Amino acid sequence: MIPVRDMRSVLYATAILFAVAVIGIRGAFLWLEYRSALHRAEAATQDLALLMEEYAKRTLETSDLLLNDIIAYVRLRGGVGALSETTDASQYLAGLTQRSSASDLFLIIDRDSKVVGVSIPQLGDSVSFADRSWFKAHRAGAESFVGGAIVGRLAKEILYTYSRRIPDLNGDFDGVAQVALRPAFLQEISRPDIEDDNVILGLWGRDGRVIARTGLAPNQTDTGVSHTALFNEMEGQRSGTYRANDMGDGVERIISFRRLERWPVTVTASVPVATALAAWRTGFYWSAGITAIVLVALCWLTWIGVRLSHQTEATQKELQLANESLGKALSDKVMLLQEIHHRVKNNLQVTSSLLQMQARRFSDPGVKSAFQETQDRLRSIGLIHDILYRKDTGGTIDLQDYLGRLIHELSATYGAAARGIAVDLDAEPIMIDLDRGAPLALAVTEAISNAFKHAFGPGEGGSILVSAHRIDGRIEIVVRDTGKGVSDVPDNASSLGMKLIRSFAQQLGGQFSLTAEGGTVFRLDIPA
Repeated sequence: MIPVRDMRSVLYATAILFAVAVIGIRGAFLWLEYRSALHRAEAATQDLALLMEEYAKRTLETSDLLLNDIIAYVRLRGGVGALSETTDASQYLAGLTQRSSASDLFLIIDRDSKVVGVSIPQLGDSVSFADRSWFKAHRAGAESFVGGAIVGRLAKEILYTYSRRIPDLNGDFDGVAQVALRPAFLQEISRPDIEDDNVILGLWGRDGRVIARTGLAPNQTDTGVSHTALFNEMEGQRSGTYRANDMGDGVERIISFRRLERWPVTVTASVPVATALAAWRTGFYWSAGITAIVLVALCWLTWIGVRLSHQTEATQKELQLANESLGKALSDKVMLLQEIHHRVKNNLQVTSSLLQMQARRFSDPGVKSAFQETQDRLRSIGLIHDILYRKDTGGTIDLQDYLGRLIHELSATYGAAARGIAVDLDAEPIMIDLDRGAPLALAVTEAISNAFKHAFGPGEGGSILVSAHRIDGRIEIVVRDTGKGVSDVPDNASSLGMKLIRSFAQQLGGQFSLTAEGGTVFRLDIPA
């Protein structure tokens, strides 16, 4: 039986292993779900960046074709200066807006930064653009220029520009043809299921200055990301995805970027890491709650098991104490019984000695014989108590052992060796209780004593065989001698020995018989 303390250790170990398994497995799944959420967000930003690249390329290519038409128109009309005296340029540009889906604001600027033509005449033409970076770049020789985000001086809204240098017939700087583009298309291609302040789509110039961006405010037109990894460590990369706080809003984001081949423009699409992990975080909280409930239930069940084990241990200790107490009481009882058997044996020996002393006072052989028979009976009973005293047999007697000692005692009493009488024993180890042992011992003693006294005459030797066996659920004790036989035995029904044997047989619930089979055979048959 496993000790309760060891069972408690097994219970603790099982609970700990189960808790570790629950936490470990759920943690592994959460980690996989975490990586999957980030991968999905990265894939989404990459798709948006690719879509941004296509939109930017299409917008710039369309704008470039329209500016080619404007330049051809200007050269056909004799140059920018020839158009400054008429309104033909404005009319042409107004008609050009019908062909454009990218913008409705086209400008023709002369070499002095004055407006020669504008597609929306009501915006006016008295504005100077000498301070604009794109004008300075064209005057310095740049053929095309993608301008950063500005607040338009004519439209008064956030715009970005794409412009082309207009050369005269000699190739010198004659003016600028420009298209102003609104960044509204960025909002159109944003994911509709995510708020605009979460997803940031952007176009950035060569130096990292903002060209267009979702959610761009007028006071942010001069901002940029030139200090970030996008325009430093990853300058030479055509495309990529990384995590950083590069959009100037203090939020860690997943950022995907692509660089246009024909124009010095980089497009980006980004989403906050927190937004990407929002669904995962909800699942995490649910998992943590369910796991906590499972662990609390496990702890509760473990506590109940430990409590029951303590109760069981206490019960076992009480039972052990009770068993020890009962064992001590039983030991005391056994000692007391042994002491009683010892005293009974001693008292029987004293009684036998007194009878022997008393017998010496008589000269009549019959009286002496009566005293001797009584001594034999006392000796057989005393022998039972001696066996019970010397061996802890639980109140039972081994018939084989008892008969062996009884034969030895009676052989010594009747001088079997001196008379030439051999006494043998053939008995099985049969256990009988004390209540049946005493009458059985007296009956067998009578039978053996009769054999010694009556079977053999003076100077006649022979043998006596005592056997005890189990036969078909009964016990058969046989005393067989090789003497004179039953006909010579004084066997009338009134003899005390026969009366005692008959009484003992009835008391044992059995029967006995005397037969002559080459001698006298005493057979006692009792239930097992």
